Amino acid sequence: MSATQNDLVYNPYAFALHEDPYATYRRLRDDAPAYWNPELKFWVLSRFDDVLEAFRDFDTFSSAGGVALENRRPIGKVNTENQQMIELDPPDHTQFRKLVSRVFTGRRVAEMESEIRAIVDGYIDQVIETGQADLVDDITGPFPMDVISSLLGVPREDRDALRYESDRLLVRNDGSMEIPPEAVEGFLGLVTYFSEDLKTRKPGDGRGLISDLLELEVDGRALSEPELLGFCTLFVIAGHETTTKMVANTIEILSRHPEQRSQVVADPTTAPAVIEEVLRFHNSTQYMHRTLTRDIEMHGEQMHEGDSVVLLIGAANHDEREFGPTAGEFDISRRPERHLGFGYGAHFCLGAALARMEGRVAVEQIHRRLGDYQVDHDAKVRFHSGNVTGWTSLPITFTQGAPS
Repeated sequence: MSATQNDLVYNPYAFALHEDPYATYRRLRDDAPAYWNPELKFWVLSRFDDVLEAFRDFDTFSSAGGVALENRRPIGKVNTENQQMIELDPPDHTQFRKLVSRVFTGRRVAEMESEIRAIVDGYIDQVIETGQADLVDDITGPFPMDVISSLLGVPREDRDALRYESDRLLVRNDGSMEIPPEAVEGFLGLVTYFSEDLKTRKPGDGRGLISDLLELEVDGRALSEPELLGFCTLFVIAGHETTTKMVANTIEILSRHPEQRSQVVADPTTAPAVIEEVLRFHNSTQYMHRTLTRDIEMHGEQMHEGDSVVLLIGAANHDEREFGPTAGEFDISRRPERHLGFGYGAHFCLGAALARMEGRVAVEQIHRRLGDYQVDHDAKVRFHSGNVTGWTSLPITFTQGAPS
């Protein structure tokens, strides 16, 4: 098991560095389905059924100890100034989610489609006459923040600053478990912004989701200010980064699968199937962290209360036991009954419908308008983070002034 151990000594690229990062995953599933990293003291679960059950069993696999390795902490040590729903367990999580779901509805998301399309087209308009672009800087980076900001009611002039802070927050240093100062500053920047923003809001003033949440009360309960701050920061981070990475990952992967890319160019309405396969094949979130609340035994290994457990989503989504012998192949004709790209159970991603719509619209418009794009694979640069995988830079060329 020495090769597996070396591969899983923590660094921000440990789970998604290479073009095919899944060789380690395959070894884990076959040789050590409950693997213990003795140096950094965390368990890894990599089989689909194990990860699925861990998501489902929130009583045993708690989110309250943090959802990323570098943020792990003892259960019960709560940030009282910024309470994020993703780090709560039921029933507190259930109550929080119920409140937010009253205003962040499927109907509200569906009504944004034309606005999302206009936003994406606006960024394509800015580069289409040049014949070249950095897909991340010019299109997939800025447009999700515009969508999130529109939902929250954030003014246009503040969106670049929020995107900057969100990008900084996820930066990690290779080989280190420490959160770098840049990331701390990014988090504090977001908290400071929304702390000041909340002071200017009035319940029901029509300024977006934040104002709607201010006036919301369900069963005699309203969101506290720390909960509102936690929701706003999480919404920006998750809504911006995951969609940015998902769409850029899609274009990069399709560029290496020309036959399937041609299918999308010929029929952009295949975009929903493309997004689902990207979510399975190379999701932007590769793992989630949980903390055990009791002693358990799995695959002959004794795991103890308080232990850290990494739920390796990327490995689970490549498990042949669930997806068959072609699990390691990218195939947009695949129709999986389920995957774990958005988690599962109580913590299934609240923004999944929005992310899917943003991804679908972006993939449609890129292939309608920049359909002959070529990726410069020698110049592309990976995003440097812990559990988020994607691209910091993805240079592309295309036919200058291509018709809409």
